[in-house]
Amino acid sequence: MVFPHVFWGEDLDTFGCLSGNSHKRGEFFLFYSYHTVSGGPVLIALVAGEAAQAFECTDPSTLLHRVLSVLRGIYSPKGIDVPNPIQTICTRWGSDPLSYGSYSHVRVRSSGSDYDILAESVGSRLFFAGEATNRKYPASMHGALLSGLREASCILRATRVRQNNPRKCIQKNVGPSNDILLDLFRRPDLAFGKFSFIFDPLTEDPRSMGLMKVTFGKSCSEFSSEDSSKKDVENSCQQLSNLPLQLYTVLSREHAQELLLVPGGDESKLSYLSKNLGLRLMGPSALGNLGYSLTASIANARRGRGKYRISAGQQNAV
Repeated sequence: MVFPHVFWGEDLDTFGCLSGNSHKRGEFFLFYSYHTVSGGPVLIALVAGEAAQAFECTDPSTLLHRVLSVLRGIYSPKGIDVPNPIQTICTRWGSDPLSYGSYSHVRVRSSGSDYDILAESVGSRLFFAGEATNRKYPASMHGALLSGLREASCILRATRVRQNNPRKCIQKNVGPSNDILLDLFRRPDLAFGKFSFIFDPLTEDPRSMGLMKVTFGKSCSEFSSEDSSKKDVENSCQQLSNLPLQLYTVLSREHAQELLLVPGGDESKLSYLSKNLGLRLMGPSALGNLGYSLTASIANARRGRGKYRISAGQQNAV
């Protein structure tokens, strides 16, 4: 709200108001004075909680009447006249598709160090900015802006390090080759929804380990039907290799069957995967030595089984 003059006093940065109604205790509970920042008599009224939800669908003229009633209830007993504002703006952060009224807060059993954790880069290649990464100024616009400047300097510093030490920055990929994974998953041992699995064909032990792939997009089963040939399904799965996001994890046959029996759709299974099985999805390189050895073992076993079938077929022909 822009007023003709600073009626609330030049020395105040913030002031608040307590409501006797518990359902309205978040309505205009805090006022920010921006006259020292904007250069004019600007006052911002904050709305939170249940009151903020009701605020979203209330006519702005009604809201203006309410906030002026609050201000006059504070200053009229002091003999201070509250003028009508020259200009007012009502924000609708709750319906803004880029925020939906959300911002970070410290939950129970958390601490300010969690902001620092969110601000950490991934291998000095992926950087994070936003108010939720600013420990000193969280839940604020200036906190978000400062975090952007911080990460810009981090990116510049990381770029200079790579330019000065190119060999040092080359990271060895110890995980399985993406091409080998794509080739193996063209013929999954088990597939449903977004999930597909490959295991060592030489053992049926439920505790034996294998690999699971989750494709965030169309899955192989969406291309198949009762009339589809196996070749058509394999061709469709081959086309999926170009999808932008395919994540993996290592799990046992037993866990794969357990996941298959989880009721509900893919979202329920993903939730079960994380909360009940304690597994996390990752890119091929993050599978590490275990993923590399499993991939090599499955690939070798499939090749060996194929050779056995060929030799057996030749003997039968003779």
